Amino acid sequence: MCEMCAAQAYGRAMDTDTAAPAGPPPMRHRSFYMRSDVADRLAAAVDDLHFVTRRPRHEVLAAVVDVTLGHRAEIEARLRQDSAA
Repeated sequence: MCEMCAAQAYGRAMDTDTAAPAGPPPMRHRSFYMRSDVADRLAAAVDDLHFVTRRPRHEVLAAVVDVTLGHRAEIEARLRQDSAA
């Protein structure tokens, strides 16, 4: 096989190899204002979970948010109660 044919065959073989693994999910930066004591408690919880699990902080924070959103009805009830007082 000539060099040109070999190069073309190699290129076709490379095209049929397994697809590259998907990259990380897209990240987005958001800013929220909250009381300093709440921000400190959130940061401390994320740090503690990060060191215990050795997972990246963005994954820890995502888990905290996911679990929290599973308690949305409780959050709404608390906010309604606080606003009624």
